[in-house]
Amino acid sequence: MIIFIILSGLKQLINSLVVNLLKKSKGLKSRLIELNKFDITNIEGPSSEKMKKIMPKVFKTIRKAISGYKKEITDFPEEVKIAPKEFWRDVEEQAEILGVDLIGFAPIDENLIFEEDHVGGIEVLYQNTIVLGMEMDYDAIDTAPEPPAGVESMNIYAELGEATNKLTNFIRSKGYRAIACHPLGGPILYPAMAVKAGLGQIGTQGLLITKKFGPRQRLSVIAVNISPLPERPETKFEIESYCQKCKRCALMCPVNAIYDEPIVNENGTVTRNDGEKCIQYFYETTGCSVCIKECPFHKIGYKAMYYSRL
Repeated sequence: MIIFIILSGLKQLINSLVVNLLKKSKGLKSRLIELNKFDITNIEGPSSEKMKKIMPKVFKTIRKAISGYKKEITDFPEEVKIAPKEFWRDVEEQAEILGVDLIGFAPIDENLIFEEDHVGGIEVLYQNTIVLGMEMDYDAIDTAPEPPAGVESMNIYAELGEATNKLTNFIRSKGYRAIACHPLGGPILYPAMAVKAGLGQIGTQGLLITKKFGPRQRLSVIAVNISPLPERPETKFEIESYCQKCKRCALMCPVNAIYDEPIVNENGTVTRNDGEKCIQYFYETTGCSVCIKECPFHKIGYKAMYYSRL
């Protein structure tokens, strides 16, 4: 009887520990992304041939991320694993080899986890994240909303999706636990997590603005049960005053989806655009990207903007 009570108490302790290791949504709503609504039949010429090769790769990398998550949740870890500094250097080197242009690290904020991940079906995450970014081609984005911009947008979803899956596997091969969150859709608000990881700030259109690429990158996340995260020097980076005066993205948005003033929600998150208007045009053009193209941080870069003092 005594042994049974001890074992029962130990089981409850382990279950409690596992629950504390996992992070779940506190109710943040996400826009519905339906993969079957991407229509590439109206794209003609060279862009059509490129898109026919890219879209299967997008779907393949999504399926791989889903498969990895399903395997991950069959046996949750019971502890946070401690990683040496050398491990994080290896991760950064591997990310660079895989074509990742930006990398940052931050603890999960449960307020930023979506109630439903419509693409990947991810419901729980580990407590720390690696935030990844990959640049989109400048010239291609400059054609938005024409097909070359959509092709590049989807191409980076595919390329970053593949890199995210491979880096996740690399982390697992070192004995750690990891969940790959695909750049298309995702279980958490990527731009806000990227800010927490020190990669940049949020622009009027709701995208991450970085010093290196402006708004011209896609983002993904890998959730890990690893601690401590590497320390990084804080970078001074300010765009709010520029964005308040500029508003070019809002003025040029083809469907007027970007709010003139952001809406601050009860949980502290900020809504900067009409998700329904935005996603419908995104489907129609298979990537839109007008708000990226029109952003001065894309056109002339952060340094030039800083010195021009909008």
